[in-house]
Formats: sequence, C-alpha cells, structure tokens
Amino acid sequence: MKQRKKQSCCSILQKVVRKCWSTFVKQTLMFCRETGLHGCKYICETQRSTIERVAWAITVLMSVCIAIGMLKVTYDYYYEHSILSVIESTHNGIWNYPFPAVTVCDLNRVSLKLAEKFVDNLTLPSTVSKEFIVQEMSLLNTLLYTEEYESQIRNNLSRLQIIFDMNNLSIPTVINSVTQSCQNLLESCKWKTQKKDCATLFRPSYTRDGICCSFNYITRDRIINEPNLRPQKMSSCGYQSGLIILLNLDPSDYHASIVQTVGTKIILHNPYEYPDYDSPSKLISMNKYSFLTVQPMETYSSNDIKWTSRRECIYKNEGDIINNDISKIDMISAKYSLKNCLTYCRATVIKRKFWYDTSWPGTNMSPQTLPLIELNTKYKPCNCKPDCNFYQYSVEHSAGHLNKRIYYNGLTYTNYPSKGKTWQNQTIIHIFFDDLVSIQYRRDMRYSWRHLFATSGGLLGVFAGFSFMSMFEIAYFFIIRVLTDTCIKRRSAGNVN
Repeated sequence: MKQRKKQSCCSILQKVVRKCWSTFVKQTLMFCRETGLHGCKYICETQRSTIERVAWAITVLMSVCIAIGMLKVTYDYYYEHSILSVIESTHNGIWNYPFPAVTVCDLNRVSLKLAEKFVDNLTLPSTVSKEFIVQEMSLLNTLLYTEEYESQIRNNLSRLQIIFDMNNLSIPTVINSVTQSCQNLLESCKWKTQKKDCATLFRPSYTRDGICCSFNYITRDRIINEPNLRPQKMSSCGYQSGLIILLNLDPSDYHASIVQTVGTKIILHNPYEYPDYDSPSKLISMNKYSFLTVQPMETYSSNDIKWTSRRECIYKNEGDIINNDISKIDMISAKYSLKNCLTYCRATVIKRKFWYDTSWPGTNMSPQTLPLIELNTKYKPCNCKPDCNFYQYSVEHSAGHLNKRIYYNGLTYTNYPSKGKTWQNQTIIHIFFDDLVSIQYRRDMRYSWRHLFATSGGLLGVFAGFSFMSMFEIAYFFIIRVLTDTCIKRRSAGNVN
C-alpha cells in the first residue's frame, strides 16, 4: 500500500513538473516572438535552422551576462566611491563661521617668583633647603615634556612628591600655585574694536601645555552654567577688528619653559574642541607686533549622507552611538568631535601605557617598533569617528618689532612719553579674519538612486535592448497570462461538466 502511494505521489509530481515546463516553454516562445528585446525573436522562429537558433540563444545569453557583469562593476564602484566632497561656495560670508577659540599659553610653565613664594609656605625636611626645592620646582615641566637626557629626574621628582604629600598638596594645586595667572599675563584686550576687561574674555583652561588662558572656548562646565552659550562670531575683517591682546612677559621670571625662548604659544581651534597639538598654533616672541590672519573653512554633509552606510562619520547629535563613555568624552568639551574623542582616548591610555601621543592611541608607534606594526585600518582607536560637519582654521603669521619711539597706554598709542609707557617685554597680537567671504565644502552622494537607475537602464538597453516596459512584458507573459489561461481552462471545464 505504501509503495503504491509513493508511486502515485511521484507520478503526480512528474505531471506537475511536465505541465510547468510545457507552460514555461510555451510562454517563453510567445514572449520571444512579441518582445522588443534584441535577438529574442530569432530564437523562436521555426523557419530558421537549429544551429542558427542556438547561436542566437547563446548570443542573447552572453549579452545579458555581460550586462549583469557591468552592473556589478558599476555597483561596486558606486559602493566604494559613494561620497564626494565638492566646493559648495567660495563666497560664504564669514558671519556664518564661529570665530576660533584662542588659547594663550605662556612659554614659562613655572614662575620663579611664584615658586619662591610657594616654597616659603611649605614644611620641608631638615635635610633640604628652600633654595634647593625652588630649583627642583623646574622639574614640574617634565610632567608635560619628559626629558630623557636627565638621568636623575625620577629620583628628584620622587623627592618633590614626598614633600607635596607631607603638605597634603595635589599636583593640580601645585601647578596652579606656580603658574602665572591670566590676569598678570594679559594686560589689555580689545574685541570688535571695543576695549574689554581681559578677565571677562579669557578663562583659565587645562591643555597639554599646562594651564593656559582661553577665549571663546566652550567647555561642558560653561554649557551647564550657561545653557544658551554660543561661540562668538564676526561680521567684519581686517586687523583692526577681531581680537587684540597686549601681553606682559617677564624673562627674569622664567624658571621652566616649554621651549628655549621667551614668548607665548597661541593655539587657534574650534570653540567646541580641546586645544590639542593637532590645532594650528604659533610661537610669538617678546617685543613683537604680530598679526595672525585666519581663514575659516566649513565642511558640511547633506541629508542624503545620513542614510548611507558608507558615510564613515557621525553628526553632533549622534555622539552617543560611539560608546557608553560619551558622557566622559563630554567632560573634555561641550560637544562630540573626533579630536575630543581622541583626547579622551589618550587620557585613558596614558593611565596604563606610555605611548599615547600618536594618531593611533594605545599602539606603540616609536621608531623602534613602527616598521613591525601592522594596523587594522578597519578598527578605529576608541571607536572614534570623524565629524560629518566641522570647521577648520588656517592661520598665517606675520610680525614686526615694536617701535621703541611709540609709547603705549593699554592699547592706545602716543608719541609723547608723558602720556604713555615705554615698551618693555610686551607683545601685541591681532587675530582676525582676512576676508569677508570664505570657502564652504559639501559632502554629498556621488551617485543617487537616480544615477543607478539611469546607469542600469543604459547598460541593459545597450547590451539587451531592455527597457522599463520590458519588466511589464515579463510580468505579463509569465504571470498574468499564465494565471489568465489557467482560469479560462477551469471555467471552460466547469461549463462542460
């Protein structure tokens, strides 16, 4: 009984397969006779020889395969080069750009006068003198820049640490105590041609060069206190506009300098980004009249970029998709950016490793190991991704010597000694936009769905004569006609019964 049922099922299945195949062949022949696709009608013409019809079938099949291969190549190229950066405008007004944050760092990291005053209030072991500890305070600079040629630094720093522990002092407290204040460094300021109190414009900020003074730098703490705070902007250009600062420098007070000269380091950066080493910076020496000419540039991404998996960037409001530590990244600055993310990454790596000052934090890229390193470029350090929208600032520096025959009172100048003071260890810096317009770049899709649709249609049309109507022809002959014929046969059979 089971054998008979099995044979019966096989018989039914064979009939169904034969029926489907005969229907497919029939509809294929009808389609080839009626369609406008190149070469198809020659395949089903019975008056032609079998060899000729087979040759035409092979030719049509090869044409379709070539078209499909070309489509695959086109799609792969689209996928690998889906995003394009173009110049949106060369005349975008500078009032659309935030004025750069300006961070001023005195090259002198340890003030001799403040160090002497600080040591006077310390409780010291009986075996060391105050003069010796004042001298050793210059080693605090090695916390920022390790000087390997100093063989006794580790022992001497350990001695300082013991003294600080005796007095219940933390390193940040010590650094604050021996660093020149912004009030003493900045004598006079102007913003948008108006004289301003420097204390209202500049705030102390922590950088990799120590404690510096920053203007227009928006940190997370400032956003918490002032939720509506926005970066300063300019609507004019030229050296008389922008930011003008008069600095006081004291060579006799230098005790530990970043570099072996007297002056300041000026860092220009995005107002929402940490003033790291990858920001444009200039060293300005003493007794100089300096101009820092700023050219802003903006790159923004169109909305189409959001919906492609190849954009490889994130928007400001998508920072939380990076990792669960985005709140810690925000502690560095007010908004997510690639630079802020890398800064946080370095800060975490430095706690356990000594290599952090590279573009690939956490990997030892010293000259000894670099030739042996094979980086996986698909993996990003700390999963940091570039910004989709960002600003850049290029800076040009020009300077001249201060005229000793001109006297000053703040940022007012005079030729009369009785109405002003003589220049002595000062520096004047002008920071301004160089033009009323600037460049704006747009990141956009190189190819949209319209390009793909047109390209696909063109390739299929060239190789096979395929058009939009051909899809309806296929649907008509192989679906609609089959269903219609089946319904007609069933209705006819029912009428006969």
